[in-house]
Amino acid sequence: MNYLIEALNFVSSGLLVPCVAILLILLLQALKKAVLYRDYYKGAMRYLDDLSNWVHMADSSDQLPEAKSVTPFTEYASQLYGLNDLGKANHLVSEYESLCEERLGAINRLAKLGPMLGLLGTLIPMGPALEGLARGDILQLATQMQVAFTTTVVGLVIGAVGYVLFQLERQIITRQLAALDYLSVSGTTEEAL
Repeated sequence: MNYLIEALNFVSSGLLVPCVAILLILLLQALKKAVLYRDYYKGAMRYLDDLSNWVHMADSSDQLPEAKSVTPFTEYASQLYGLNDLGKANHLVSEYESLCEERLGAINRLAKLGPMLGLLGTLIPMGPALEGLARGDILQLATQMQVAFTTTVVGLVIGAVGYVLFQLERQIITRQLAALDYLSVSGTTEEAL
């Protein structure tokens, strides 16, 4: 039985370094996404507001509002505008929904993996910390507890950034899909009449 416990301790302690490395990678990804997301969010919402105003105008022009940059959404919107094939329009909207699921999935992984790895990084050093406490080695206890608390904080920061970005991205995607639905139906309905 002691061999099994020692084997588990060995495996568990061997997971700390990869756990900390992955946490650092996720932290850099989360911070990079957060910094870049600000401009993306403003631009996306500005274009969606322009598109919404264009839809609500009684005498909409023949052109979609011009986007400042080309994104997958603007490409799909321009393909859908004036399309007279309902089957193709539905296919394009479904295709864009799949792209959105991928985008949300990448952000959702940050929100979930950060706290999971933070907890893992908290629990792994607790064994050596308690061992140090039992032997009276305060330095080992303090070092291991510092690792435990640091990984918890980093994991929670990653999770918080991921959660906020997920909510903002979902807000954008909801509006984008509503606009694409309108564009897919408006072109085919006019032809049907």
